[in-house]
Amino acid sequence: MSLTEYSELLQVLPTIIMSIGIIASIWLSIKALREVQTDRELRQSPYLEFEPGGHRLHIVFEKAGAAIPGINPEFAKKSFPNVPDDAESVRLKPVRNEDGSDGPLLYGELRNYGLGPALSTEITWIPKEIWIGSEKFLLDGKKLLEPPYQRILNTMPSTPSHILPSKCASLSRLPTFIEKDFEKKITRVEGFFEIECKDVSGKKHVVKQEFHLFTGYKCEKPFFHVTFSHLLESK
Repeated sequence: MSLTEYSELLQVLPTIIMSIGIIASIWLSIKALREVQTDRELRQSPYLEFEPGGHRLHIVFEKAGAAIPGINPEFAKKSFPNVPDDAESVRLKPVRNEDGSDGPLLYGELRNYGLGPALSTEITWIPKEIWIGSEKFLLDGKKLLEPPYQRILNTMPSTPSHILPSKCASLSRLPTFIEKDFEKKITRVEGFFEIECKDVSGKKHVVKQEFHLFTGYKCEKPFFHVTFSHLLESK
């Protein structure tokens, strides 16, 4: 290398070193920003799960026609147009309060294990297998579009719907496929919940959890039994 070439290299070298430094600085800044964003997401993300275990609940049969708790009456009537007004629905037996009034029977412990609050929490019951007596039936996509099994009729808010970290919420009514079991033929159902909520930034979080339920319509004290089982997935 000649003296002239060496001199030219010395003039270019600082520019090359400066460019490498700028690129490295940008890369480190992006990495730090991503770490801050990840930490922020973790700090504001809820994580919901029903405490595993079973709940045996007393039920009553009420002449409610097509009406469904929490569902617009007109929509319920449209979904079950041929149901007479004196048709019996399957409902949770109310709890007697200290003042003598009736209150809702709450069940399930939906706990927020995340670091952020869970907002606008909703639970959807999705049945996959149903027993009518001793016969089992699988519910395919087409069957799930029928009124008793539709998502919109089996989605309900938790009580309360906003769940702070380490706090719990519950369910206050039965799924529609039990509520509208007019002939009281269902003995068992296997399926899963979709537990959906939003974090403080509006991002949606969904967890799926398996359930098993049994009915005892013909018992002296009719009951509904549900077991909250293991998690399936989350996103």
